[in-house]
Amino acid sequence: MKQNISNEGKKIVGKLKRIEIAKLLLNENIDVFKCPLCKEDMITIDKNSMGCINNHCFDISKKGYVNLLNSNTKTIYDKELFESRHEIYNSKAYDNLTEEIKSAIHNYTLDKNINYILDAGCGEGYFLNKLYEDKNINNICKLIGIDISKEGISIAKRGENEIIWCISDLSNLPFKDNKFDVILNILSPANYKEFTRVLNDDGIIVKIVPESNYLKEIRTNIQGNIKNNDYDNKNIVAVFKKHLSVVYENRINYKTDVSVLNLMNLVKMTPLTSTLDEEEILKLIKSGISNITIDLRVMVGTLKK
Repeated sequence: MKQNISNEGKKIVGKLKRIEIAKLLLNENIDVFKCPLCKEDMITIDKNSMGCINNHCFDISKKGYVNLLNSNTKTIYDKELFESRHEIYNSKAYDNLTEEIKSAIHNYTLDKNINYILDAGCGEGYFLNKLYEDKNINNICKLIGIDISKEGISIAKRGENEIIWCISDLSNLPFKDNKFDVILNILSPANYKEFTRVLNDDGIIVKIVPESNYLKEIRTNIQGNIKNNDYDNKNIVAVFKKHLSVVYENRINYKTDVSVLNLMNLVKMTPLTSTLDEEEILKLIKSGISNITIDLRVMVGTLKK
């Protein structure tokens, strides 16, 4: 059964601060978690922290998320990147992808009782927030999003919802074995050892990877500044298929209009432009790009029997 805020809790949730809502959600779903340090059960939500039976404690932020990292970890992705990506996603440029993800979940969990969906590498949380808006999904299961970036999770938690948000490392997931029915891994690195550990026997992993024409307009404009103008995802796809049995595979390819403002956001959000200086970025923004290509592969996999 979905572990959600109780009816009594719903009556007062509007009066609670975000940290109080987070504590309530974590407490009602604490059986999913394990300590990332000693691997033992989490048992308490005390004051503003989450604790295990060996007294390892993890801070719950006043913004409404729990930090389950062993130590402070720096990432190459900053707040500006996540803010820019948030704006691009909200411009509806990725709506087709959102619908594809929803369809995959519906189609491959129809005959199952699903309790938990994990977005592993959720970034700023756009896609998980979109799933929360779908009552066919939100009404039957709990959503959990994790990312190693504090900046990304801080943006993700802006929404007023019952999603559990965690700062965590994909290589050391703070969850017990076989707890998740669906794992999303959207344009993010993967750790299949951990994914297959926390996925239940009948669960699915939905993986999204770029195809060769993804953002080709930007790639073409900076051809002289990147080593390879043609993106190749063969290794990523091969690793997915090595660890999982593929039950569905589809390529979505379309063009979407982009304003000058969103082109600026696009330039800031993609690693393709990370080596460009200010002059080169300005030249790219003034290049006249008015639409971009979204070219992605959607794969759904199950555990190999």
